[in-house]
Amino acid sequence: MHHHTGQDVLRDLVRSVAPAEMEKLDETCRAYAARPYRPQPLHRPAGDPLGDGVQTAVLLPVLVAVVAQILADLASGRIRAGGSRLARWWRQRRQRRAATEGRRAALTSAVPELSDVTRQELTDWAVAQSRAAGLSHAQAAACAHVIVVAVVQPDAQSDVRSDAEPARGPVPDSHAEPGDLQAPANTPPS
Repeated sequence: MHHHTGQDVLRDLVRSVAPAEMEKLDETCRAYAARPYRPQPLHRPAGDPLGDGVQTAVLLPVLVAVVAQILADLASGRIRAGGSRLARWWRQRRQRRAATEGRRAALTSAVPELSDVTRQELTDWAVAQSRAAGLSHAQAAACAHVIVVAVVQPDAQSDVRSDAEPARGPVPDSHAEPGDLQAPANTPPS
């Protein structure tokens, strides 16, 4: 049913929030997959030339980490089990290895189902994670919106994308289920 992977969601987000960084997206995702890191603000050293009002390649690593973390949290049920900040922090420490794998898988896996989390809970969680990673209110809102749309309306969004980008890579497979709109039979993933 889901056409989207985490990387598709990320591409939609970067296109709306940091279009100048699109060209570095694949490279950044590869680096992230090699060593998934927790979302965190990027502290640039004072002498860093990128610090002089130039946003390029600075926002992107944060966006990658935030999207992967939110999708991993949704997939693992952690949003539902949110609990207090301290309890969550302690559980994260115990589950760090699992969390790392979850983050890595989040970009290549299909976007998880909303399951027992409400749209509002997902939105609040996404905004909180984005803000904690140092994104602005506007960026956090955009991030939450793109993720919620991808999770709640995967078909509507991917149809728009496939029209806009006819020749991008292999066609995602869609598993037609009773009650779904009948999608054309696509090739299975390699």
